[in-house]
Amino acid sequence: MTLLSLSVVVQATVSYLVIGAVWKLYFHPLANFPGPKLAALTRLYQAYYDIVKDGSLVNHLWILHRKYGPVVRIGPNELHFCHPKAYEDIYSVGSKFTKDPHFYRAFDVKLASFGITDPQQAKAQREALRPAFSRRQILKLEGLMQQKVDTLVDRLLAPEHHEKPVNMKFAFRATTMDLVTDYCFGQSFGPLQYPNFSHPLVLSLEELTPILSIFKHFYISSYLVKIPDWIALRLNPSSSAFIHMRRDMEAKISKLLTNPHMLEKVDDQETIYHFLMNPEKGPAVSDKGLFEEAGNLLFAGTDTVSNTCVVGTYWILRNVDIRTKLVEELRDAWPEKDSKVGYETLEKLPYLTAVIKESLRLSMGIPVGLPRIVGPPGTTASIMGMSVPAGTSVSMGATFMHLNGDLFDNPHEFRPERWLQGNGHALDSSLVSFSRGPRSCIGVNLAWCQLYLIFANLFRKTTLEIYDTSDEDMKPRSHFVLMWPGKPLRVVVKDTTD
Repeated sequence: MTLLSLSVVVQATVSYLVIGAVWKLYFHPLANFPGPKLAALTRLYQAYYDIVKDGSLVNHLWILHRKYGPVVRIGPNELHFCHPKAYEDIYSVGSKFTKDPHFYRAFDVKLASFGITDPQQAKAQREALRPAFSRRQILKLEGLMQQKVDTLVDRLLAPEHHEKPVNMKFAFRATTMDLVTDYCFGQSFGPLQYPNFSHPLVLSLEELTPILSIFKHFYISSYLVKIPDWIALRLNPSSSAFIHMRRDMEAKISKLLTNPHMLEKVDDQETIYHFLMNPEKGPAVSDKGLFEEAGNLLFAGTDTVSNTCVVGTYWILRNVDIRTKLVEELRDAWPEKDSKVGYETLEKLPYLTAVIKESLRLSMGIPVGLPRIVGPPGTTASIMGMSVPAGTSVSMGATFMHLNGDLFDNPHEFRPERWLQGNGHALDSSLVSFSRGPRSCIGVNLAWCQLYLIFANLFRKTTLEIYDTSDEDMKPRSHFVLMWPGKPLRVVVKDTTD
């Protein structure tokens, strides 16, 4: 290439970038919405806070909203809101907005219920899954869940943990993972039995979750991890847990497809695939979709519940009054700790319920905004009374509902009593840990049952003391889900005396 040709290319490139910048800043349909100029020019603005600043985008959004108001332009074609009315407009049952494919492709589960962006396809797959997560089905699963929680308690009280600190994040994640894999395949991967709950898959989830932020902003990077297994193992030995998990799931799904008789109930226990591969409803899910749904359920089914247990356990132990009230209520309802008290009894306990709700509130569920695309094309939509053009990506994270001072007094305080006051039921509509509307979390019934059983059994059958974990350690970052960069929640566990 001659020097003249190179000069022409450079000038053309610069002109293109300048014209593009001028258009984004002054002529784009979102040009009149407030926000940082750099955010209007490039999505790298968000990437900087997600990746370089280690999951601090959500924290930065609070700063932007304080400066610019209830709506902020955070990308060339993206708006973020922080008002409860906006959440209702974006995520309500009647909303016509669809999932933003640019965001959801980062998870590489476009055939799973979570990642499907087409509303009709998503509805069909959710309908196939819905019976698997109905209250009726969850009550059938209660015995299996109780077994997992009993194992958790037994392991915590085992001699190996006597007066030694236990990493409760690993313990809770192992419990939820054990249940989800059992429900998917009728066979657990065994994380609850692993020494110190440090199952390779539990450790891998912890190490690899921040990578979601890279995939979110640089989707092409997700293809770089799709390399032969032997190369992946050479580059990152910790990936072995994922590789073995993937191979195991693929093998099990292949066997189910070639041998449908394997779907016959074992010990009267149904699995997810009894519903997804129901011959009476036809093949609603493709072979690849079955695999992606298994992965989706594995990750989605472990994080929300385990993070809620981490947050709740920490703040219960930090406040003697809260712990005392909770333990007293459990003892009154459950005089003999070795007897059986079921989910339907536990969910009627007001203080336990309030503790769980407060734990859900401060653990957020998914703290980042789940973006939706305004539609249909050629129209505008009203969000919080503002006219937003079709094609715009709009979102509002659960964080901006749960920490809204107008909804929750002293929102950063862990205060279960707020749910027992006169407006307690009114607050329920502001608790959006499982999102809201047609694309809300389908596993909400399963999550609630696990939370009741875990909190009740843990605080009725054990006495816990925090070990070397501070409020500073519990300040989270967000890589799609909450993560804590400080020391993990560790406790010393003792048996109760009555």
